[in-house]
Amino acid sequence: MAHTLAAVFAVRDMAERARHDLITAGFSGASIRLHDAGSDDSDSLLDSVKHFFTDLFGNHADRHIYAEAVRRGHVVLTLEGASDADIQRATDIVERYAPLDIDAHAEHWRAGGWQGAPQDDSARRQGASMQSDASSQQGSMNESPGSQQFASDMTPPPPSSVGANARRYPGADNLPGTSYDDEQYYRSHWSATYVATGARFEDYDPAYRYGHSMASSDSYRGRPWDDVEADLRSTWEHTYPQSAWDNFKAAVRHGWERITS
Repeated sequence: MAHTLAAVFAVRDMAERARHDLITAGFSGASIRLHDAGSDDSDSLLDSVKHFFTDLFGNHADRHIYAEAVRRGHVVLTLEGASDADIQRATDIVERYAPLDIDAHAEHWRAGGWQGAPQDDSARRQGASMQSDASSQQGSMNESPGSQQFASDMTPPPPSSVGANARRYPGADNLPGTSYDDEQYYRSHWSATYVATGARFEDYDPAYRYGHSMASSDSYRGRPWDDVEADLRSTWEHTYPQSAWDNFKAAVRHGWERITS
């Protein structure tokens, strides 16, 4: 499966250094992009940025945060097409350069009146988050007078163990369930099983896809559910901390059994 990695930086220099190290490590420069508003803060530019993140992350709630980060003067680095084997290596490289804690910043923006990413969107996140419980040490949460950009302390980059604020998302083109037949199959199951609870298909779609993709992966292919459930639960709870395993286990298993049965 291919992944997209995304990270937000307070200043372009840190993003440039992260990009340089990724290229030095063998990642294609064509797959790495830096997104900022530059000197042109026109609505048309910002609209194009929003469309880009929507195309990249689909309905994932984080797309609102990345677009808002660009609007506020930050720089977003994206690496597309990283393999399962390479995504952790890329994450470790990017973490050297102090990416921002986007959840903490989004909460700060909401407190100031920003409405771009509703609170309940977090429960519907579809991508993989590398967020840890460690406190972010990535710069001040206070905005400079007359500026929309956060102040930065420009201290030497912390080691990757300090925090994990770079995030990875399964590539949309590689997610199982994107074909018409698979989507209709999962929608039918959702309609028969969950629609009466008021839950939307988008709430369960990540669980179906997760089970489907894990059953197809080299790590789990051919193994029975009972042997892998503990591993799948651990990964799910780390990747989707807002979505309790017990609430989505049945949908994950249904996606798994779509491949194994």
